[in-house]
Amino acid sequence: MNPMIKKFVDQNFMTEAEAKYIEEAIMRKESIIVSGHRSAGIRPLMATFMAVTKNNFNTVQVKGFDDLNNDAEYFLIPGLDNIDFEKLITNAIAKPNSSFISIKEPEHPYSILKLLKEVYKSNGDTSKVYQVLECAKVNDVPKLTKITQITLDEKGKLIKIDFKS
Repeated sequence: MNPMIKKFVDQNFMTEAEAKYIEEAIMRKESIIVSGHRSAGIRPLMATFMAVTKNNFNTVQVKGFDDLNNDAEYFLIPGLDNIDFEKLITNAIAKPNSSFISIKEPEHPYSILKLLKEVYKSNGDTSKVYQVLECAKVNDVPKLTKITQITLDEKGKLIKIDFKS
């Protein structure tokens, strides 16, 4: 297991099974969306996954819409201010043959399910897999509370599968 990811296991932020699952998802080039409140540790978690991705794939750090014009296996999209963040995520979803790692927080809200349906209607792509990692404070301690895999079937119907360790 990647030592940067293992650190979150050692801190009891996630289980070893969850960490292995997420690392394997990254290696399969699945998109990762870290969701929750900033106080639940989502930013350090997202940064760790971005660092792991940078070490293994051709990546582009996204600072604006133009960065999505580059060729990359992974687009790394931090919480950007002064930009239509929902549109940026929509464009990243629509980008063929690529994945992304990003955030979903109160400062950068969007409905991933709505965006997936919108993009499917425009391009019919059902090839991508998305992992939504929900984080929250449990007894005032930040934790990964849920992992949901989201895909689309050939008719554009969303398929959600919760990870069970």
